[in-house]
Amino acid sequence: MLIDKYQKAKYIFVVGIGGSDLASKAVWSAITLHKSNIDKKLFFLESPDIREYEEITNFVKNKIANLEEVVLIVISKSGQTAETLEAYHKTFDILFKKFGPLASDRVVVISTPNSPLWKLAEKGTIKKIAWDEDVGGRFSAFTVAHTTVISLAGLDADAFVAGGKEIDKKYEIEDENGEVKHLAKNIYNNYEKGFDILDFFIFNSELEDLGKWCRQLIAESLGKENEEGEKIGLTPTVSIGPVDMHSILQLNLGGPKNRFTIFIKSLFEIKNSVNDKAYEDVSKAYKEADLPFVKYEIEKINERELGSFMAYMINVTLELAKLFKVNPYGQPAVEEYKKHLTENN
Repeated sequence: MLIDKYQKAKYIFVVGIGGSDLASKAVWSAITLHKSNIDKKLFFLESPDIREYEEITNFVKNKIANLEEVVLIVISKSGQTAETLEAYHKTFDILFKKFGPLASDRVVVISTPNSPLWKLAEKGTIKKIAWDEDVGGRFSAFTVAHTTVISLAGLDADAFVAGGKEIDKKYEIEDENGEVKHLAKNIYNNYEKGFDILDFFIFNSELEDLGKWCRQLIAESLGKENEEGEKIGLTPTVSIGPVDMHSILQLNLGGPKNRFTIFIKSLFEIKNSVNDKAYEDVSKAYKEADLPFVKYEIEKINERELGSFMAYMINVTLELAKLFKVNPYGQPAVEEYKKHLTENN
């Protein structure tokens, strides 16, 4: 089994960008960011610059003694994303220079069969895993593209998926007043009134990457032409409390009224701490300023709760797509950018 073969890996290099890595990155960051007892190290190589390649080279050269300590996971649905292909080739070359041809045996490719990346993998002893059917990248949180990374990182992928399934089942039996439909209508009704910014205001710094996952989900799913040919969409932003209360709060409260906020905080927080008080105070200030908001409070930051939140936001996004009258699954503007980038490389 894959997990058995790579279970000794202490250093996991994940090459991907956007929907190919944001979900697993969000789970990893949320659970491990402030913990010092983690015995694995993950490198998320989305579009590394020269400095990052130099850091990886030095790390591999000086810190990694045994090839069994390493696994390189390359993720791309299309298998032709330029940034991902470059990062894969350069990272593999770094491993190859130290360990030689055997480095190929420590690579896992997750892509669509017969894609350019898949065909590259077929040339060697590289392990290949087929992308789950036709699931788009930003909707792939519960597929092998992310559960593979989560499992190899030593986290509980089963609990993560179970949390998502619980919300999906709940959503299936919801009526028009259910939580998902209610939030989608709330956001959309306020959008109609000019509140076109959707801010994920997070009061746990380890959830920042979760906010960035939400940002992509909302932006790519809704930012496009609707059935009437109108260009529409919400502008998703990510704020971190209480830090950003000292940088953008004046704008939020005293500037244009165009922001719908989702306040997010773990309930596993010391009551009456500065962070807890800031969370309560800022929500009161928003209410006094007549700014629309909701609260999403996570019982505890763990795999199941993260899966529940991600499934919740996916279902909210799909409901918003119905209200906006857009196809949530396409991303024509992004594909045009990718085409030009590929042609120029």
